[in-house]
Amino acid sequence: MASPKSFLSDRIWPIMRVSILQIILMVGIPGNIVGWLVFALLVDTLHWLDIDFHGKTLNTISPDGKIIGIIILFGVNLLLVLLVWRWFERKQLKDMWWVFSRRQWRYLAGGLAAGLVEALLVFGGMVIIGVIKPSWGLASVPARTVLMALGWLFASSILGPVVEEVLNRGYWFQNVKRGWGVVPAIVVTSLLFGGMHLLNPNAEPLGAINIMLSAVTYALGLLWLRSLWLPIGWHAAWNFAQFFIVGSPNSGISVSSMGLEGTTLFVSQSLGSRWLSGGEFGMEASLIRTVVLIVVIVVLLWLKKNRPLPESKAG
Repeated sequence: MASPKSFLSDRIWPIMRVSILQIILMVGIPGNIVGWLVFALLVDTLHWLDIDFHGKTLNTISPDGKIIGIIILFGVNLLLVLLVWRWFERKQLKDMWWVFSRRQWRYLAGGLAAGLVEALLVFGGMVIIGVIKPSWGLASVPARTVLMALGWLFASSILGPVVEEVLNRGYWFQNVKRGWGVVPAIVVTSLLFGGMHLLNPNAEPLGAINIMLSAVTYALGLLWLRSLWLPIGWHAAWNFAQFFIVGSPNSGISVSSMGLEGTTLFVSQSLGSRWLSGGEFGMEASLIRTVVLIVVIVVLLWLKKNRPLPESKAG
């Protein structure tokens, strides 16, 4: 039987550290402080951005202000997680299976392919049953809109997935797994990941459930290949495809709300019931994605059991 000290250090403290870090990130104190200081410099000193700060909600800030703010917030949060991992946990990046090597880029490419295929399967299914109507979206737009689109692509499809996967499949998952095992780690981190997205605009319960299921797929892929690059690539490709290819909202953030009309390959109009079309939350809240994710989870479980990789290929 484990001693009380061992129980606290191996079981309780990992959960406490995850909870404390999550509370700090959700409150957003570090990101907000740095963000407002940078905004003040850009707006009041350099006069670089034309941002309307009047009002009390994010919706009153202009789209370019939202993009810059999200990039700053993601950047600060990534730095915070990495500093906590290195100084507080006293671990290196390889301990969360985030390794930089030539072999790892194949896992990243595999993740990108998986995310793209998943998005196209969900999109194709929605088109076939008639719950969304796609039309051509690309159009001539001002240079400023192009720059905004590039900024949003970086924030939503590169920096955002890196931050969320380092936090979820890296810090959270490894801490909980160390104390409680693989299955509790998958359950806890998936619940946290889905719950975070209930704070997004136009949040849907089915959307949160699907995001939990996507967290399960990312965790299984991580366990199978022992590489954080797979979920990073998968997450990045899904975000990119649903927004810039399909023209669907990305977790409730629509093309129009970001002022990016004309920068997506298609514009998808939702038709029929919200539980099939996803409504204003986007494809992530569609029952079709639920079915696709369940199939993917079954396939990943089979692969992990029947196609184990040698430890030498882990990193």
